[in-house]
Amino acid sequence: MSAHIVVALGCAFQTRQWQEQSLLQTEGAGELKRASIVNELTGPLTGEGRLEYQLLYPTSPDGDVIFTGFERVTGTWDGLSGSFVLRHDGVYSPTAGARAALQVLSGSGSGDFAGLSGEGRLAARAGERGGEYTLMLKRG
Repeated sequence: MSAHIVVALGCAFQTRQWQEQSLLQTEGAGELKRASIVNELTGPLTGEGRLEYQLLYPTSPDGDVIFTGFERVTGTWDGLSGSFVLRHDGVYSPTAGARAALQVLSGSGSGDFAGLSGEGRLAARAGERGGEYTLMLKRG
């Protein structure tokens, strides 16, 4: 990888699989769930993301769902290939959709993505099975 190059990168994701499992429900306090997700990534970064979320559903069906998770992204970008892990911290609103902060976890890169760092955002509209990642990545 080139030393200390910062790149702005956007890519679309399409959720191909979403399996959700209830972990704990407490009366009057919402429900904890886990979701196992497979995303297809297209754009400058092409590949697959395997994502595990922990979700806190509110007691109200129209309330916001808080989520956190880790996604192993495996793919190609600009002639490079490998994988890295994104940490997701966000909120899903039934009306506004999902918004999350993303962080490339230090030391998680493999192949050509070893040493990759960065951060970004996730945006997805309510009712859709996809959205966009906007990342600021540092190579080197």
